[in-house]
Amino acid sequence: MLALTLRSVKSKKNIAILMMAFVIMAGLNTRLAWSSNGLPRIDSETVAAIAQQHPVVVLFRHAERCDRSSNECLSDKTGITVNGAYNARARGRAFSEKMKDYDLYSSNAVRTIQSATWFSADKKVTVDKNMQECGHRIYRSIEALQAKSQNKNVVIFTHNHCLSYIVKDKRGVKFEPDYLDSLVMHSENGKLILDGELVFR
Repeated sequence: MLALTLRSVKSKKNIAILMMAFVIMAGLNTRLAWSSNGLPRIDSETVAAIAQQHPVVVLFRHAERCDRSSNECLSDKTGITVNGAYNARARGRAFSEKMKDYDLYSSNAVRTIQSATWFSADKKVTVDKNMQECGHRIYRSIEALQAKSQNKNVVIFTHNHCLSYIVKDKRGVKFEPDYLDSLVMHSENGKLILDGELVFR
């Protein structure tokens, strides 16, 4: 009888341990832990903390594009949707809660200009056509914008293939950004370092 009771206790204990392990594993697989490809996910508070030490560069993919959606266009068919504009505004408000001091740039595509404009209505958007050309030259383009901003924090609206290139080049992994997904980088000793993907809770 005692042996049976001990077996029952051990069995319940093992079940409890297994259940706890599943809960922990589920937690670690959320978007706020890390991505499936190993790219770190960081929040706006962490970005603000990094910015206290180094100039930060945040690169956003543009909002929902009109020519690939059945949603209502904001205006130009090569631009973003009304839904995309609202999402960009909401993302900008969330970002500005922790990061108020930054210069705002965009590639010369209508969709990135509109996204940047709705992201931060009170800031001037400076258009730079080089932010549409991706490849190794993108780092030189980013550094040029940093120099123009006198090493202030910089927010850039660009394209999915640019973000994908940076992650592949810096981390050696695949990254397929959705609309308004973003990467965080900082400058240290003259080099651009990829910190991870910015997530909003």
